[in-house]
Amino acid sequence: MAIEQRDLDFWRNPTGVDVPGDPLKFLFVTDDAEHQMVSWLAQKVFDYQVANRATGRQITKMVMITMGALLPGVLLQDYLTHCAPPGMPQVEFGTFGVRCYYGPGQPLEHPEVVQPLSINVTGHIVGIIEDLIDLGMTTRYVRRILMSEISEQYGARDVVIIAPYRKSAAQMDNIEAITFGNVPKDTWIITPRERVETMVKRVPFWARNGASRAECIDYLRRIGYPDYLIDQWFEAAWSRRESD
Repeated sequence: MAIEQRDLDFWRNPTGVDVPGDPLKFLFVTDDAEHQMVSWLAQKVFDYQVANRATGRQITKMVMITMGALLPGVLLQDYLTHCAPPGMPQVEFGTFGVRCYYGPGQPLEHPEVVQPLSINVTGHIVGIIEDLIDLGMTTRYVRRILMSEISEQYGARDVVIIAPYRKSAAQMDNIEAITFGNVPKDTWIITPRERVETMVKRVPFWARNGASRAECIDYLRRIGYPDYLIDQWFEAAWSRRESD
């Protein structure tokens, strides 16, 4: 069955594609799947807002963690802004840049702030939007910063994590989360916004481990890459096999 034809149930506990000699499996998330997952998340955010109407814990700020959360964050903003039931608070969206990975399966020793927080979250319940909750390192780091008082725009009252996926190894330290699906810890999720990035970083790895040009192209097709992406960007990835 083609990846594009898989229904939403598949995406709740998906299986990645094996590549010979690579310790990672690869899950190519389609555009349609990304939209469906975020639509589901939006409904769950509305459920959360209704459940917390009397508790004072409704989310009033949303922070997208760049770069990965920009796509799900923008999609979520579309639903929450235009489809919120009457009586729900308006949610302000902002961004915060944190870098945690060099590439697939290569976490940095310590997260790095690469873009300042763009909105004031003081005293608010904040939804932190991510594309993936992996080891929980980013989640705990961002939560600690947003709830600190290191500047006038920080000092959030609490946070809720919102993400399409959570990895099986993620440690959340009892942080509240709204997630759609789960993936094994050895699976690299290729979201619509990082298809070329993954190609450019993984093709040289395969080549250095003995894969030929034709084999690398075959691996990409097995994973789910369409021909137009391979035709346009494979050479950029292949050219880096001796320099990365």
